Amino acid sequence: MTRQPTSAVALRGLPRCSAAVAWVLLDWAASAFSTVLITLVVAYVERVVFADKAWGLSGGVVWAWTMAAAMLASAVAAPFLSAWADRKQRHKTALMASVVAGSIGLLALGAVPSTAHAAVVAGIVVASVGFDMAAIFTGSLLPRIASGREADQLSAGGFAAGYAGGAIALVIATAIVGAHERLGLTTPGSLRVAFVFIGCWWLLFSLPAAFARFGTDGRTDPGDQEVHAGSSAGELLAFARSLAGWTSDGVEHGGADESGRSFGRVLLGCVLVLGAVQTAIAQFSSVALEEFHLDGPALVRLVLLVQAVALPGALFIGWLSTRWSRHGALAVCLVGWIAVLTLATLVRTPVQLHWLAALLALVLGGVQSVIRATVAGLAPRGRFGATFGLMQVGTKLSGFVASLVFGAVLAMSGHPRAGLITLLAQIAAGWWFLKRQR
Repeated sequence: MTRQPTSAVALRGLPRCSAAVAWVLLDWAASAFSTVLITLVVAYVERVVFADKAWGLSGGVVWAWTMAAAMLASAVAAPFLSAWADRKQRHKTALMASVVAGSIGLLALGAVPSTAHAAVVAGIVVASVGFDMAAIFTGSLLPRIASGREADQLSAGGFAAGYAGGAIALVIATAIVGAHERLGLTTPGSLRVAFVFIGCWWLLFSLPAAFARFGTDGRTDPGDQEVHAGSSAGELLAFARSLAGWTSDGVEHGGADESGRSFGRVLLGCVLVLGAVQTAIAQFSSVALEEFHLDGPALVRLVLLVQAVALPGALFIGWLSTRWSRHGALAVCLVGWIAVLTLATLVRTPVQLHWLAALLALVLGGVQSVIRATVAGLAPRGRFGATFGLMQVGTKLSGFVASLVFGAVLAMSGHPRAGLITLLAQIAAGWWFLKRQR
């Protein structure tokens, strides 16, 4: 008789543990795409597909504007898909649809020849949008699994697993390219096979989430369905009003609505920071190729260095967030990013570039992890999808503008580092809004 309660507790805890493992595997799976995107895909675009300036533009410019197009497409799709997921309570369905779409984009990238310039760009955009949408619903599922310090730890663990999974997948993909002669493939052909492999990796390791039971967050109850509008547009409008402190009668209120405005300021700060961070990451590989003339293997080694340092870095920031505070951990990350962007203007040698990459890695996953946990903890009940969707929209819009600026600066001057001052200002502005959280 004494064993039955213990057994019952263990059985009740098993689904939650299984859901946490499946959730962490989402980061493990998706990071394979992000690592290959900034190594093999960018090299494929700049050194193979657009090496001859097929559209009258350099590969670097095409890459910057392809990333801008992907960010803009994500910004358009995110609010409506996330609002639909909230209204229908279909976050997991939206997640798996995003993963499938992203994987198909990679498979298409591997299927079309390198001479199909428009199809190559389209495949990259579709895969990138799928990646962005999957990130929204990965984040929106976090409050259903953990809260408080557990959310910080799980978010950091997810990013750490992502760095490990991304590194392993990148090593295998690079091995495929390196063995192209033994496999009877050309270098472009082996790159396309590597893209197919990554698409299958992403889909395979995301499948456990399709069968996991994520449950509901402690802040939800059966009455949550009443807060939803009848359409995605209405859902978005209602949520925007709450962030502005306005209710459905169009009158501004104080009290509880001030918390909505406070959360709105937090989201604004988050999107400014994340937009600058994602733009810097997307352009890091391009700068390494353009200014330091790194070959493919050297670029892969550089990214693997980032992955290796970022894994313990993310875990450390997660530990710091639980032991100290989220605000303190976030401040450490933002100071680190300001240092990275400042020092980037002074880097002149490959050795200095590697030291800069190591410093970037220390705060790379940490800032994203802390922001994800912060937003998950503050998201209004029943609006997890809309919250992370809105954050994704703002992030992509700010990243879209920043990528356009980088591409324009590169096209006009040939010196992409000139745009770093914009990213510095953006991070400083984001930090200012985050410090105003009540």
